[in-house]
Amino acid sequence: IVLDLVMPGLDGLSVLDEVRRRGSTPVILLSGMRSEADRIRGLDHGADDYLVKPFSLGELEARVRAVLRRAPSDPAPAPDAAPAPHDTQPVRAFGTLEIDRNARQVRLAGELVPLTRREFDLLAFLADHPRRVVGLPELLEQVWQSSVEWQDPNTVKEHIRRLRLKVEADPSSPRLLRTVRGAGFLFEPDGAPTAAPV
Repeated sequence: IVLDLVMPGLDGLSVLDEVRRRGSTPVILLSGMRSEADRIRGLDHGADDYLVKPFSLGELEARVRAVLRRAPSDPAPAPDAAPAPHDTQPVRAFGTLEIDRNARQVRLAGELVPLTRREFDLLAFLADHPRRVVGLPELLEQVWQSSVEWQDPNTVKEHIRRLRLKVEADPSSPRLLRTVRGAGFLFEPDGAPTAAPV
């Protein structure tokens, strides 16, 4: 779905909320609003990407292709998708955090953690590369099938922030999804929660 935020009647965020209640259909938001706060708000509501006007038709088409390559309904990975590491398992556990690739589900202390498609892909990618610092350009390329030329790297930072709220015992002092200043992020298996957040 390519969805404009400003429409007559129902606004785009209300439509997006309803789409998310019904499933995980990919959504790209269009808006003339350029502020970081507006982009964050759109992503917080579950958008997969956010495109600021004016933009070219070519850029919109490229973003649609990138989002569709990551859609869970795809029967197979895109031909240009990076191969998964050899040690990738369908279900991996880190403390009480469990990532089930086949079901595309994450559980914490046995409780299902509601994640968007992109949040799941980001967490799974980082978990497949434990204790390795992954920079924003690589995450955009591998998880978003995009690049810093096409997409704001702050998109990655916002998704990391949202993931921490959902899987860290203390999101203000993350132990699992760590920031390496000036370099990127790393997944620290030894920092995995041992109990569900209070």
